[in-house]
Amino acid sequence: MANKISRRKFLKTGIAVGAGIYGLSYLSTLKRMPALKKLKEHRLKPGLVVAHGNVSDTLDEPSIIKEMVRRALNALGGMDKLISKGNRVIIKPNIAWNQKPEFAANTNPYVVAALVELCREAGASVVKVMDHTCSANPEPSYENSGIAAAARKAGADVTYIDNRRFQEFPIPGGKVLKSWDFYKEMVFADEVDVLINVPIAKQHGTSRLSMGLKNVFGMIGGDRGSLHTDIHSKIADLNKFSKIDLTVLDAFRILKNHGPTGGRLDDVDNSVERARRIIVSTDPVAVDAYGATLFGIQPKDVGYIRESHEGGLGEIDFRLRGFEEIQV
Repeated sequence: MANKISRRKFLKTGIAVGAGIYGLSYLSTLKRMPALKKLKEHRLKPGLVVAHGNVSDTLDEPSIIKEMVRRALNALGGMDKLISKGNRVIIKPNIAWNQKPEFAANTNPYVVAALVELCREAGASVVKVMDHTCSANPEPSYENSGIAAAARKAGADVTYIDNRRFQEFPIPGGKVLKSWDFYKEMVFADEVDVLINVPIAKQHGTSRLSMGLKNVFGMIGGDRGSLHTDIHSKIADLNKFSKIDLTVLDAFRILKNHGPTGGRLDDVDNSVERARRIIVSTDPVAVDAYGATLFGIQPKDVGYIRESHEGGLGEIDFRLRGFEEIQV
């Protein structure tokens, strides 16, 4: 009879209806939440700036790095073009590992401190420094990296990740990941106005390199270990959701071997290179594309850089964005 329905069709219809109800419920839940953070209006100049610096007889490492960061940002128009008075800023370095700065496993503490000072000068009401470390106890990584002390001295609130504050969000256009757990303080507009990503450039055993796009791992929860399968597509997917306003790549020291954790003290000279560069841009793909060249690698040969470019997240030919090198 015409009005009869097969069990298979009934089940398929039921599943579709159920998914629709779930989807509507989920969207309704999202609407009741605070608005999701959007990218700041890009009043900074487009393009990529690379600051080169050397420690001289008159300038020590903290001073030269501070000047490198300041001049690189000034070449894009200045931090006050990104931060408005009263803005709440989160600076997200790589603090993943319990290692001292000379191992180049974490972001250089002086880069973080320089950014904190610039944010304060631009009128930020609060500047927080945080990362989701690879250890259940973040304190050793925060302290031994030197980041906690340097950031506090510069005027930042140094805070630990609260594991209760991760929440699953859908990833629009996700190729492999359709949703993942993100840290709410880095996601909601009522908690952060400006998000600055401050990775270090280093070799990585799984993703080949770890720089800006990979540094989003410190903004997420869930089973991060499971992301190492199909890692390149997953890094690109995660960055489709993350709204990062500025990427500052620390390449003062770069880790060329034993990444991402760093090697042994007696092997530091063979693992760490003093590239003495700071790279800044609002385009995270362009930053990582330039960073790859420091390792003698073509950007297109790093899967997540290529896939992020193909996904419309930025320009893989960093010279097309406008490219400037300055000497400090």
